[in-house]
Amino acid sequence: MTRPGSFAQRAALALLTPLLEKNVLKTASLDVPMVFSMSRVIVLAFATAMVRQVWHAGVAGWPDATLAMAIVLALPIVGALERCSPEQVVGLTKTLLNRFGIGAARELASVYSASREPLKLDDHVED
Repeated sequence: MTRPGSFAQRAALALLTPLLEKNVLKTASLDVPMVFSMSRVIVLAFATAMVRQVWHAGVAGWPDATLAMAIVLALPIVGALERCSPEQVVGLTKTLLNRFGIGAARELASVYSASREPLKLDDHVED
């Protein structure tokens, strides 16, 4: 017995399944076959950007490593936050936002630097 749809259709559905909304209440009122979870799409976008940054510039220190770990843990955290009360979510958000600006800034390299060429006046002597 074969399943309906081609192999490409089944493969595409298997790849999209993690991005689909899992909450039935959010999808019941819509008359569409699939509803994408915006939080999952945003996590995927951040993960893609972080992989690109680490691939090209490396991990400069604990801020980059912390961000990479936060992205890995984002989907379980989003799932847990959906079960919390709004007051708890606001309290956690305030705690996290109060921590911004603490720590060293990125000093190693950046994907977004304009030039990768050495300076013409650089004498190439270690400081």
